[in-house]
Amino acid sequence: EGMAVFGTAFQIYIMFLTFIISGFPLAVSKNVSEALSRRDYACAYSVVTVSTLILCVIGALGSVILYFKADFFALALKEEKAVGAIKMIAPSVFLVALGTGYKSYYQGTSDMRPTAAAQVIEAVIKLAAGYMLAAAFIGYGTEKTAGGAIFGVTIGEFAATAMLMAMYMYDKRRTPAAGRIRKRELLSDILSVALPILAAAIIANAMSVIDTTVTRTRLLDAGLSPDRARFLYGAYIGYAMTVFHLPSGILATLGISILPVISGALAIGNTSRAQTAALSGIRLTLYMSLPFAVAMYTLPEEILGFLFGNTASAYMLKLSAPCIVMVCMSQITASVMQSAGAITRTVVFSFIGSAVKLTLDWVLIGKSEFNIYGSVISLNISYFIVTVLSLAGTSSALNVRYSIGDFFIKPAVCAAAMYAVIRFLCAPVTARGNAGLIFTCAVSSAVYALGLIATGAVKLSDFGIKKTSSA
Repeated sequence: EGMAVFGTAFQIYIMFLTFIISGFPLAVSKNVSEALSRRDYACAYSVVTVSTLILCVIGALGSVILYFKADFFALALKEEKAVGAIKMIAPSVFLVALGTGYKSYYQGTSDMRPTAAAQVIEAVIKLAAGYMLAAAFIGYGTEKTAGGAIFGVTIGEFAATAMLMAMYMYDKRRTPAAGRIRKRELLSDILSVALPILAAAIIANAMSVIDTTVTRTRLLDAGLSPDRARFLYGAYIGYAMTVFHLPSGILATLGISILPVISGALAIGNTSRAQTAALSGIRLTLYMSLPFAVAMYTLPEEILGFLFGNTASAYMLKLSAPCIVMVCMSQITASVMQSAGAITRTVVFSFIGSAVKLTLDWVLIGKSEFNIYGSVISLNISYFIVTVLSLAGTSSALNVRYSIGDFFIKPAVCAAAMYAVIRFLCAPVTARGNAGLIFTCAVSSAVYALGLIATGAVKLSDFGIKKTSSA
């Protein structure tokens, strides 16, 4: 029940955050990378200045609306206990908006170290603060406990944003910009990239909020009691989907990393470099997401027990495991299309996927034989459609071709080998508890990695290593 309250508040926060900053990270990174490829440092710094001013204004407005209308949003999602949690996370909207320009600047320079440092600091502080506050309020009921836990997000965002700002100011002093920039034209360049992506994000998040409302409503229509519906939704969102989204959160860095490479290459007419970067990013995303999917499909109870001590959503995680690969693939292909300027396609594909999921949710969740599992089924179907469309769209945008061996046969063989190892070790080894689970995952992942190397699926060029030949 606590996870249902926490998850509802966090979803509203993500919705607001998406409405405010979506498109700006890509717009800033893309414009910075293009400016630096022309050695126009004044333009690169001006991109950050203009975007940060815009983000500060709309971020502050977003935080104010979220805080003072917390009861409206909580009731809209049929979770009245989430009012306090929504208010506790409201300041994070402004903090994230403030730090977005600085983080995106570094991503545009292909220097991922500041982003990495900020994410680590944010995660550690968020965990520590959220845990301590949840523990402090646990005697005051679910609502206050969830509010304390989610306030850790706000504290973590404050620390991360402060660090990014300090690093940027220091770097800017070391390499001062010269010359003047026509900021009105620069604003137009930023918005031309940001607005289409913002439109896609608004569609996706509006659909997500509607999806949450439909899910909660249709669970009741399926004949479940309010408490049972809350329990199932909390298990699904708080446990199964938390683990499910972990791989895509990790692999999002690949999309961020290749964006400046593709944008910079296209800015100077180097199409071949852009194609190579796109194919490498897509292949690596496929190869790195597959072992997550295999492990979560074969060991859902063990993983959830290890992480949460709660296996109520094990079958939900098992059924959603194949979709992990599709989510990661749709994510990387969207980054490639956006880098290549095919931004409208991502809007259309996002709308199609959301519409399919919403329709299937309405049909399936309301049936007692499916209930919450209807959402898992619709998730797989909708992302399959989006992935197929995105791969085709990427191929068209950059004229890239996918190798059947590299994209289908080799990873399938390696995944099958990993699955076999887990099945062989599962019963005797995982019976030994968490240590056995870690051992099983490590050994099976090693077999998978060796398979990729043995089949030639992974190439040295993917890591920037060039082959050398003896004289």
